[in-house]
Amino acid sequence: MRKAISTLSLAGLLTAGALLAAPSAQATGYVYIGMYPSGAACDAAGKAYVARGEAITYFCDVAPNTARLSIWPS
Repeated sequence: MRKAISTLSLAGLLTAGALLAAPSAQATGYVYIGMYPSGAACDAAGKAYVARGEAITYFCDVAPNTARLSIWPS
């Protein structure tokens, strides 16, 4: 059981690390906001930034266990 949990934890850390290191929308003027547990959570947060007028658009880098939100500030 411990080995399975350790393996899953390592997989999650590797996924998060890959998202942080991967080139993404960051290079085109988007501003990194944060990590979210899923693509749906990232999408909801991005829509909230747009609805509040804090962003023109947003971008989610999605992986199986996490998602990174970047916005284009308004």
